[in-house]
Amino acid sequence: MISLDSSIWKELDSVGSDTDEILRDLMEGKGDFRENMESLGWDLSHQACYYDATAYVLPHLAVLCTKLSPEDKAFLITEIGLAIAAEGVWPIKPDTEAFREFQEGLRGLRRETEKLVTNPDIAAVLGNNPTQRESFALSALAILGNRMHAYGMWLVLGHDWEDCIGACLCGWEEEVISFRTDKDYFCMEPVSIAPWDGKSIEDEPVWFQGLLRRMGDEETIRFLPFAYGTCVCPGCGKRAAYWDWLAKFIGYGWCGG
Repeated sequence: MISLDSSIWKELDSVGSDTDEILRDLMEGKGDFRENMESLGWDLSHQACYYDATAYVLPHLAVLCTKLSPEDKAFLITEIGLAIAAEGVWPIKPDTEAFREFQEGLRGLRRETEKLVTNPDIAAVLGNNPTQRESFALSALAILGNRMHAYGMWLVLGHDWEDCIGACLCGWEEEVISFRTDKDYFCMEPVSIAPWDGKSIEDEPVWFQGLLRRMGDEETIRFLPFAYGTCVCPGCGKRAAYWDWLAKFIGYGWCGG
């Protein structure tokens, strides 16, 4: 964990120029916790991009998270989730200081996130706001599961599951693949997702679906079998995991890679 007094904070990229100051206030308990956490989350995830200050912030947040109430832990995780998910699209180079900082922070946040995810009363901890529950679930996916999957979920849920995006390796791509209209299911083969035991987080679709069910999000659950399923390309006829299609499309259009 890099000291907040280090000069490196002035070199790190974020939306604002005061990320280290906001973080210091959080660590020292100054000001309103939730307002500061919202500001920090916005600084590090504006326009769903990755900012290199994120890696250096995470170890501090992991320490802070251990000292918070369950409700504030969930709020912290919710606010920082998209910033973490974005690293799945713009991955940090291994064997760098930033990579080590990111992984250190992620390990700490994983411990706290797992406790919340496996808490049978997580819905009560989060309250009755559906948007807050959904954002927490996606943040938990970013921390405990595949960050690219979480990032893709954010993109798709931004359209309320009306449509998704994807591209085949053959070059076929589509900005509107409907998860709702039967006539468009021709290219989607859903997978069967087993029930969750409420404890294990080894199988991503299983625990993620189980978490959503605990929170009463039946709308998202309805479409998970397609998100974790297989696509059949109308161009070349080849099958591939939807996540592979999503990664290919993001590489084309969303990240410029």
